[in-house]
Formats: sequence, structure tokens, C-alpha cells
Amino acid sequence: MKAIDVYQIARATVRVLRDSSRTLEIFRVAELTGGPRYRRQLRALGEDPSMRRLLRERPEIGPEQVDFDALRLLSADTLGGAYVRHLDNHGLSISPELTATRFTDDVDVAYLIRRWRQTHDIVHTLLGVGTSGHEEVLVHAFSWGQLKLPVSAMIMFFGSIKHMLLERRWNALRRGLYQAYRSGRRAAPLLPVVWEDLWTEPIDAVRERFFIVPCNPANVHS
Repeated sequence: MKAIDVYQIARATVRVLRDSSRTLEIFRVAELTGGPRYRRQLRALGEDPSMRRLLRERPEIGPEQVDFDALRLLSADTLGGAYVRHLDNHGLSISPELTATRFTDDVDVAYLIRRWRQTHDIVHTLLGVGTSGHEEVLVHAFSWGQLKLPVSAMIMFFGSIKHMLLERRWNALRRGLYQAYRSGRRAAPLLPVVWEDLWTEPIDAVRERFFIVPCNPANVHS
């Protein structure tokens, strides 16, 4: 890693610790530290039919590619219906500006980083967690189990202190983190999944297909 990258990572980390809403700085750290992990995924899954299709077709989850109004017509127990309700209930939108890659030159790695960002709230939906600070930590615990991204480790460490220990969310700290990590580790690789094919599938069937265990509410909210 270049010295300038180390400096940028350190500076961005300090900024995020001061203000955890600085998404661009989180993305900077994620891209500068995550490249090797995504390249390893490319090597490990390069012959997987889903990964080959993903890299060939390069689907995007955004307002120009996904008909969110059509998803709103789906039942709440489908993946697409549950996903769009998660977005609406939390006032979220999938903006190309928020998922763009700015610090990665490798086009395949940049796409996989962008794709993982675009599917972040699908993971929220599958785990059954909201978007408060400590719930974001749980999602990164799941992501750590999946990809071992350095940014997830950083968010788990600092976020656990800020959003769990100081807020005295003992179950989320003692049980929720491990449960989310174990779920991510045991689940099938989600990076190559073409979620667009599964919008109408029952969400429980999707969880079962990819061996995803949702978070126990008792370990999330207390």
C-alpha cells in the first residue's frame, strides 16, 4: 500500500470517528483497504457461473435499473416487497452518487465494490434489522463473516464502543455481534448473487437458499 493511501486512510478514519455520517470518508477507507479482498473473491469465485454472469452483465441496483414502484406492489413477504418497505420505512433511496466508486482504478474491483454497496440494504432486509447505529454494526459483522473487509472490522470495533458499549446495548454487544458474524460466515457467498432475479421470491425461501439466519430481535434491541 502506498504511503499516500495510508495517510488518506488515517485521515478519513479520524473524520469518521468525529462524525459517523461522513459516508464519503467511509467509502474512501473501504476502497483503499478493500481492494485485495475483492481481488481474492475474484480469484476464488472466478469460475462460478453467477460471478461470471455478474461481471458480464454488470447489473446495477438504482432508480434507472430497478422499478421500485413495481416492488411496492409485491407482498411484504417477498424479497422485493420487504426490501422496498425497508427503504421506505427508513427514508432511504438508492442513489448512484451514494454508491459510486471514486478511489479504485481496477474496473472489476470497482464494480464489485459498487455492487456490494448497492446490496447493503438487501442484507439489512435479510437480517431483519433497521438502520440505527448499532444495527449498522451488526450488518458489518455479517459482512465481516462474508468478505473479511477491513472497513467492516473498523466499524465493528469503533461502532461497538460508540453504539453498543456506551449505549449499554448488552445483548447486541455480547450476542448480536457474534450471531451476525456467524450468520455471515455460514451463509453462501452473496457477492455473486443476482438479486434482481429474486424480487418475487418469498424472503424466507431466499434466506433458506443462501443459509442466512436473521438476527434475533432480542439480541438487536437490548
